[in-house]
Amino acid sequence: MRKLVIGALTTIAIGIFQSVVVASILPKDTAARIEAIPVQTLTISDQQFLKGDRSGRPTSIAGSLRIARGSGQLPVVVLMHGSGGFEANTDLSRRQFESLGISTFALDSFSGRGIVSTVVDQSQLGRLNMILDLYRSFVVLAGHPRIDPNRIAVMGF
Repeated sequence: MRKLVIGALTTIAIGIFQSVVVASILPKDTAARIEAIPVQTLTISDQQFLKGDRSGRPTSIAGSLRIARGSGQLPVVVLMHGSGGFEANTDLSRRQFESLGISTFALDSFSGRGIVSTVVDQSQLGRLNMILDLYRSFVVLAGHPRIDPNRIAVMGF
Protein backbone atom coordinates (compact mmCIF):
# COMPACT_ATOMS: atom_id res chain seq x y z
CA MET A 1 0.00 0.00 0.00
CA ARG A 2 2.81 2.37 0.94
CA LYS A 3 4.56 1.72 -2.40
CA LEU A 4 1.30 2.49 -4.21
CA VAL A 5 0.91 5.84 -2.40
CA ILE A 6 4.56 6.78 -3.04
CA GLY A 7 4.17 5.80 -6.71
CA ALA A 8 1.02 7.92 -7.06
CA LEU A 9 2.65 10.94 -5.39
CA THR A 10 5.72 10.56 -7.61
CA THR A 11 3.52 10.48 -10.72
CA ILE A 12 1.67 13.61 -9.61
CA ALA A 13 4.95 15.41 -8.86
CA ILE A 14 6.34 14.51 -12.30
CA GLY A 15 3.14 15.75 -13.97
CA ILE A 16 3.30 19.09 -12.15
CA PHE A 17 7.00 19.47 -12.96
CA GLN A 18 6.38 18.74 -16.66
CA SER A 19 3.54 21.30 -16.80
CA VAL A 20 5.74 23.99 -15.26
CA VAL A 21 8.65 23.22 -17.60
CA VAL A 22 6.48 23.20 -20.71
CA ALA A 23 4.78 26.47 -19.70
CA SER A 24 8.15 28.15 -19.15
CA ILE A 25 9.56 27.22 -22.58
CA LEU A 26 6.53 28.06 -24.72
CA PRO A 27 6.83 31.28 -26.72
CA LYS A 28 4.91 34.31 -25.46
CA ASP A 29 2.70 34.21 -28.55
CA THR A 30 1.27 30.86 -27.45
CA ALA A 31 -2.09 31.05 -25.67
CA ALA A 32 -2.32 29.86 -22.08
CA ARG A 33 -5.78 28.47 -22.81
CA ILE A 34 -8.01 28.06 -25.87
CA GLU A 35 -11.80 27.91 -25.63
CA ALA A 36 -14.52 27.53 -28.27
CA ILE A 37 -17.19 30.07 -27.32
CA PRO A 38 -20.74 29.84 -28.77
CA VAL A 39 -22.58 33.04 -29.64
CA GLN A 40 -26.35 33.17 -30.12
CA THR A 41 -27.30 35.63 -32.87
CA LEU A 42 -29.74 36.13 -35.74
CA THR A 43 -29.43 35.86 -39.48
CA ILE A 44 -31.02 39.00 -40.92
CA SER A 45 -30.78 41.10 -44.05
CA ASP A 46 -29.14 44.50 -44.16
CA GLN A 47 -32.62 46.06 -44.45
CA GLN A 48 -33.78 44.24 -41.31
CA PHE A 49 -30.69 45.46 -39.46
CA LEU A 50 -31.26 49.08 -40.51
CA LYS A 51 -34.94 48.95 -39.53
CA GLY A 52 -34.25 47.29 -36.16
CA ASP A 53 -36.28 44.25 -37.22
CA ARG A 54 -35.59 41.43 -34.75
CA SER A 55 -37.51 38.73 -36.59
CA GLY A 56 -34.49 37.06 -38.17
CA ARG A 57 -33.62 33.40 -38.00
CA PRO A 58 -31.97 32.39 -34.68
CA THR A 59 -28.44 31.23 -35.42
CA SER A 60 -25.58 29.80 -33.40
CA ILE A 61 -22.08 30.85 -34.39
CA ALA A 62 -18.83 30.50 -32.48
CA GLY A 63 -15.42 31.93 -31.99
CA SER A 64 -12.07 30.80 -30.72
CA LEU A 65 -10.99 32.56 -27.53
CA ARG A 66 -7.24 32.38 -27.00
CA ILE A 67 -6.42 33.59 -23.52
CA ALA A 68 -3.00 35.21 -23.39
CA ARG A 69 -0.46 34.41 -20.71
CA GLY A 70 -1.05 36.44 -17.60
CA SER A 71 -3.31 36.55 -14.61
CA GLY A 72 -6.61 38.19 -13.80
CA GLN A 73 -8.80 39.84 -16.39
CA LEU A 74 -7.03 40.58 -19.64
CA PRO A 75 -7.84 42.79 -22.63
CA VAL A 76 -9.16 41.04 -25.75
CA VAL A 77 -9.20 41.91 -29.44
CA VAL A 78 -12.10 40.47 -31.44
CA LEU A 79 -10.79 39.42 -34.86
CA MET A 80 -13.44 39.70 -37.59
CA HIS A 81 -12.82 37.89 -40.87
CA GLY A 82 -13.55 39.30 -44.30
CA SER A 83 -15.44 37.85 -47.25
CA GLY A 84 -12.92 35.04 -47.68
CA GLY A 85 -13.22 33.82 -44.11
CA PHE A 86 -10.18 33.45 -41.86
CA GLU A 87 -6.83 33.65 -43.60
CA ALA A 88 -3.15 33.62 -42.59
CA ASN A 89 -3.20 37.32 -41.63
CA THR A 90 -5.56 36.49 -38.78
CA ASP A 91 -3.07 34.05 -37.28
CA LEU A 92 -0.25 36.57 -37.58
CA SER A 93 -2.30 39.25 -35.79
CA ARG A 94 -3.36 36.78 -33.10
CA ARG A 95 0.23 35.85 -32.37
CA GLN A 96 1.31 39.50 -32.17
CA PHE A 97 -1.46 40.38 -29.70
CA GLU A 98 -0.86 37.32 -27.55
CA SER A 99 2.87 38.10 -27.33
CA LEU A 100 1.82 41.43 -25.76
CA GLY A 101 -0.42 39.74 -23.19
CA ILE A 102 -3.64 40.54 -25.10
CA SER A 103 -6.16 37.75 -25.61
CA THR A 104 -7.88 37.26 -28.96
CA PHE A 105 -11.33 36.10 -30.02
CA ALA A 106 -11.64 35.00 -33.66
CA LEU A 107 -15.37 35.34 -34.39
CA ASP A 108 -16.59 33.06 -37.20
CA SER A 109 -19.75 34.45 -38.78
CA PHE A 110 -19.72 31.88 -41.59
CA SER A 111 -19.41 28.27 -40.36
CA GLY A 112 -22.56 28.26 -38.20
CA ARG A 113 -24.49 29.43 -41.26
CA GLY A 114 -22.97 26.88 -43.63
CA ILE A 115 -21.00 29.57 -45.51
CA VAL A 116 -17.39 29.13 -46.60
CA SER A 117 -16.85 32.39 -48.47
CA THR A 118 -18.89 35.33 -49.73
CA VAL A 119 -16.23 36.62 -52.15
CA VAL A 120 -18.22 35.52 -55.24
CA ASP A 121 -21.72 35.91 -53.73
CA GLN A 122 -22.07 38.64 -51.11
CA SER A 123 -25.82 38.01 -50.89
CA GLN A 124 -25.20 34.91 -48.73
CA LEU A 125 -24.84 37.11 -45.67
CA GLY A 126 -25.62 40.77 -45.22
CA ARG A 127 -22.57 42.84 -44.30
CA LEU A 128 -24.42 44.43 -41.43
CA ASN A 129 -25.28 41.00 -40.03
CA MET A 130 -21.66 40.65 -38.98
CA ILE A 131 -22.06 43.81 -36.88
CA LEU A 132 -24.94 42.15 -35.05
CA ASP A 133 -22.72 39.08 -34.55
CA LEU A 134 -20.02 41.34 -33.13
CA TYR A 135 -22.35 42.99 -30.62
CA ARG A 136 -23.69 39.61 -29.53
CA SER A 137 -20.10 38.42 -28.98
CA PHE A 138 -19.40 41.47 -26.78
CA VAL A 139 -22.12 40.35 -24.38
CA VAL A 140 -20.62 36.86 -24.13
CA LEU A 141 -17.03 38.11 -23.75
CA ALA A 142 -17.92 40.76 -21.17
CA GLY A 143 -19.21 37.99 -18.91
CA HIS A 144 -16.11 35.81 -19.22
CA PRO A 145 -14.09 35.71 -15.98
CA ARG A 146 -10.72 36.16 -17.77
CA ILE A 147 -11.80 39.11 -19.96
CA ASP A 148 -11.73 42.75 -18.84
CA PRO A 149 -15.12 44.01 -20.11
CA ASN A 150 -13.74 47.57 -20.31
CA ARG A 151 -10.92 46.55 -22.66
CA ILE A 152 -12.52 44.88 -25.65
CA ALA A 153 -11.34 46.03 -29.08
CA VAL A 154 -12.19 45.01 -32.65
CA MET A 155 -9.99 44.37 -35.67
CA GLY A 156 -11.51 43.53 -39.02
CA PHE A 157 -10.02 42.17 -42.20
